[in-house]
Amino acid sequence: MHDTESSVATATEPGNHSPNVSQAFYDPDGDATLVQTVLDALADASERPSDELTVRLYDVVDPDALNDLFRPTRNGPPRDIGRVSFSVEEFAVDVHADGRVFVRRTN
Repeated sequence: MHDTESSVATATEPGNHSPNVSQAFYDPDGDATLVQTVLDALADASERPSDELTVRLYDVVDPDALNDLFRPTRNGPPRDIGRVSFSVEEFAVDVHADGRVFVRRTN
């Protein structure tokens, strides 16, 4: 597990279901952005530190839009339903409105 602001856990830890899925949790009140949480989960899935990733997230998704997607609305209530999925290099990424991020190696 990497020492990061976001909570990243590999799926081989107790309570997780698949050995090839990395999980992270995005806390909108925390210090890490959603994009950083995704990058941390990608680093965990690739078993490399996030600063050594070759993944270029901005080639497949707009990072600013991703950060804004599940941000609380201006009227206050959080966006707690919905999901966005995309592929980047050999990984499938699922980001859920409740803060869960799943990264699965596809090959």
